[in-house]
Amino acid sequence: MREQLPIPALEWLSSGSIVIEKPTSVLSTFKPGTVNVVRFTGPHELYRAAGWDAKKVLASAYGSWWADAAVLASIGRQIVQFEGWLPKNLLRKAWPVQYRGAAALCEDWNDMREMFKLELPADQELVGLAGLSAPQPRKSSMDSSLRKTPMLKGGGEQVYFKRTATLNSVNPLWVFPTQLW
Repeated sequence: MREQLPIPALEWLSSGSIVIEKPTSVLSTFKPGTVNVVRFTGPHELYRAAGWDAKKVLASAYGSWWADAAVLASIGRQIVQFEGWLPKNLLRKAWPVQYRGAAALCEDWNDMREMFKLELPADQELVGLAGLSAPQPRKSSMDSSLRKTPMLKGGGEQVYFKRTATLNSVNPLWVFPTQLW
């Protein structure tokens, strides 16, 4: 279950036991006017891609950025309509491509090789930001202000949970490797 809370996103990012030092950098990843503070109450599932970046650093399975299970189910429903028309290996490759585009996940940030599921238990809750992802260039080093820069459209819902170098709002005991594609 999820419930929108009446707290401004900037205020939420700047308060509590985990304070985000540059809250506007987090807010800039959402399409303006779409981000809300949301309480997730278990049981609830979220997913995270955690592969290698361009510098050969593995993204953490316990990172800040997640996708609600409903977002991935929607992608699956779009892809399943092509079963029987397209080869299975092509359909399997379509999942991460569609997810990357909806999440606007730059290619050099994460190769999406690994997937993790956050299983929020029935007696627990987790507060984060939920909103539509803003467009990003295909590679983070590209200038998004240039018309010829290839862009990832974004527009899929993304969920952000607070995390610093020493604190994380995501309990690692709730996170498990999974296989989606």
